[in-house]
Amino acid sequence: MAPELEKRVARMADREEIRDLVSRERFARDQGHWDVMAECFHPDAHIRTSWYDGNGVDYISATKKLLEMAPGSKHWVFPGFVQINGDRATVESPGLIMNRAVLEGVEVDYQIFCRYQSRVERREGVWRLLTFEVIFERDVMRTVDPSKPLPIDWDRLATYRPTYRFLAYLQDRRGFDLSNDLLGDDRPEALQKFHEGESRWLHQLD
Repeated sequence: MAPELEKRVARMADREEIRDLVSRERFARDQGHWDVMAECFHPDAHIRTSWYDGNGVDYISATKKLLEMAPGSKHWVFPGFVQINGDRATVESPGLIMNRAVLEGVEVDYQIFCRYQSRVERREGVWRLLTFEVIFERDVMRTVDPSKPLPIDWDRLATYRPTYRFLAYLQDRRGFDLSNDLLGDDRPEALQKFHEGESRWLHQLD
């Protein structure tokens, strides 16, 4: 095999491994394969989601407790944009979070459109996640029975950010402390600053 072609094949294999890593972590989380999920993170990984901000080790046990209180959430991950520089990489993947809940006695389905962003690092020949962030785009909610109205205080809903307002409304009702400063498309300047930081890390400029 020609050297240039060999490099392209190796780069393609790295991209596929990284994409598989991202989807495997979310699948393991949804199906309760905790050992598989833990293997996806480096020991010093940092995780930030709508309900968690901390290290990757504690994230596993925290997720177990969350699913005991609010079970049923599922995650879809679609092929993402991978950038590689040596043993460092970043990946941003379109995603969808889905769940069914009971709100004011009414069954509702809600969906959150988002992107998952991670720093990935290869250590001892193995790619694992070093960070995990969620970038929110928008969310929707509807009643399972379409003949029933959505039990929402619309004035209160309007006080939440448009990128995850239904999620914030529901989590507030559940008693969760949801941050108002999460990454989202409604704050393009903060998002640009975040991506600039990711690029500096990737190219080892920090």
